[in-house]
Amino acid sequence: MDIEEIEKIFNTGERQQIEMMARNILVHGRTHEYMKSLSLYSERFSHLLSQTNSGDKEYLTLVYILSEHLNELSSGACACSIVDKPMFNSPDRLTGILEILEEKLDPKEYSIWNHSRCLSCGNEYESKCVESGFGQKVLWNKYS
Repeated sequence: MDIEEIEKIFNTGERQQIEMMARNILVHGRTHEYMKSLSLYSERFSHLLSQTNSGDKEYLTLVYILSEHLNELSSGACACSIVDKPMFNSPDRLTGILEILEEKLDPKEYSIWNHSRCLSCGNEYESKCVESGFGQKVLWNKYS
């Protein structure tokens, strides 16, 4: 998805389409190269977001997260910094950003532990996917 396609979606004004666009970018097929190229348009993306209804901010949470992330990338951050964002970022959703080095299942805790490394900067992370309410959440830490 390129910036022209993104702009068309924003111009529809349909918040569900806008949210799904952000979800697709954040969840499917991310790579360092793709996110870096998209970050070149971070100001344009932020401008498009500013034109949405401010009352939709809660519904458009992923769009705001994506906008913040693109701004960070355009300022030199690595795409792996997405692990710090308040969203469901399981290691398998980050295959173009992180390489999973080790994975362990803990049947007592009903959790999955992963040791991953960024494919670009080499930062290493550990994550733990745990049951939470009606779903799951992932807890991330820098690996030491």
